[in-house]
Amino acid sequence: MRDLPSPVGPHPVDHLLTPERARRYRQVLARRTGRLVLVVEDCSDPHNATAIVRTADAFGLAEVHVTTAANRFKVNRRVSQGSHHYVDLHVHQRIEECYAALRARGFRILVSDLAASAVVGPQQLRDQLARQPLALVFGSESTGVTPAAAAGADGCFLIPMTGFPQSLNVSVSVAVSVYALRQDALAADAPGDLSPERQCALYDLWVREHKGRAAEVLMQAEVGRKGEELDVYGKAPDLG
Repeated sequence: MRDLPSPVGPHPVDHLLTPERARRYRQVLARRTGRLVLVVEDCSDPHNATAIVRTADAFGLAEVHVTTAANRFKVNRRVSQGSHHYVDLHVHQRIEECYAALRARGFRILVSDLAASAVVGPQQLRDQLARQPLALVFGSESTGVTPAAAAGADGCFLIPMTGFPQSLNVSVSVAVSVYALRQDALAADAPGDLSPERQCALYDLWVREHKGRAAEVLMQAEVGRKGEELDVYGKAPDLG
């Protein structure tokens, strides 16, 4: 991995990390995209849920949105290998809430569906992605997207197939679709598009996730020395 410019400056807990991990965090963030997000409706299988999160992390997506009206979204920690700590996971009760939140941020919403009007091949969405951020919606393993998800979307797409099955496993569908849209950026090792502010905020979050209480204590001590009014997460340190 070549070194890309990073807006993440020195951090109060950098010394708690190995130099390799600190560099890795900055370089992964420098390649993350916020223009393409996933929406997963009522995923019932923890293995599929985990594979979707790993795919998002591996292909450089910053966030995944899930709805839990019918099923809770369960990530298998052992299978995840920590990837769920590095994807911004947004949980919504209903698909309408999810769509409203995404539209408020300027996203165009497209569902994976076999409708006659569907765009054939997710790679055909590249021009749309260049013009506007996209949210790709995938349904549950058994029934696909709900009528509400289909009706509320801006359009639909499908993955063309020539064999006997009409559909793929949901986690496979996610991987195929995301790679179709991200393959050029991945092959070119291209910079991402997260703002400097978001990269810095995520770096701070990742450090807290990785180092836990040691980072919390140090960050709280740092806040005390600077006298700044900042949100502090976790319990106050036990000073004896």
